[in-house]
Amino acid sequence: LCSGSTSRATQGALSRTWRHSCRLMASVGDRFWVPHPELVFAPLSLAGIGGGIAKFADGEGSSIQVTAEQFDELPRVHDAQLKGVENVCTLEEVSQAALLHTVRTRYCMAQPHIYTRVARIVIAVNPFRSLPIYSAETMRKYVESRDSMDLPPHIFAVGQDAITGLKQADGKNQAVLISGESGAGKTESTKLVLSYVAEAVGSAGSGAGGVQDKVMQTNPVLESFGNAMTVRNNNSSRFGKWLQMTVSDRFQIQGCSVTDYLLELTRVCRQGEKERNYH
Repeated sequence: LCSGSTSRATQGALSRTWRHSCRLMASVGDRFWVPHPELVFAPLSLAGIGGGIAKFADGEGSSIQVTAEQFDELPRVHDAQLKGVENVCTLEEVSQAALLHTVRTRYCMAQPHIYTRVARIVIAVNPFRSLPIYSAETMRKYVESRDSMDLPPHIFAVGQDAITGLKQADGKNQAVLISGESGAGKTESTKLVLSYVAEAVGSAGSGAGGVQDKVMQTNPVLESFGNAMTVRNNNSSRFGKWLQMTVSDRFQIQGCSVTDYLLELTRVCRQGEKERNYH
């Protein structure tokens, strides 16, 4: 026997063989994550296989067909993936379909849960309405928590993790990255994190003169010159924003600088259909 690493071609062949054997073992009624025209992926039951085609029933009288090659790539559905768990990492198997379905399931609950965890990463869905989940009492729970993972996923947990990192012995700088599509809620999430950190850490000033209030007062100016109406959002930020907050050894906010970058300059001379220039 010769020892050594398996080539990529061999690994690919083994992977295809394994998936093919899994398809042969599939039975009618088994559920798979199948590409769906509206849901992207849907947990559908296998209705039959024949002639190089796999048919799936959607439970509403219609069916979706995929080729045998496509079927080989479909991940199986596990019951836990349908429950809308708080942390996707607790699932037995994580896939793109399971992640999307978990986020959708949580959002569509009677009381919408717009936050979902992937370990300490928080996925947020814009509810496009006000929710009673940002109260002083909710904030206090995260401020007093020993570990944000002990509480439900929330944007406040992101701020608490940053504060916890600052308080550790090595005292390393902390960074919070907020990204998403236009209209996803990045600006509002930034405001919420800033509000939480200002409340949890404390500002050297107070009232309207506090650092938090001063940063908030810069938003209308930045948005006037950097926000515009798009097909997705009437007040879309067309630039990036970097907020750098300085905290003293006594754990008080000393100041905060705001830097804007990557402004969408082409919008000044040309706008897309149903879009507008900067406010």
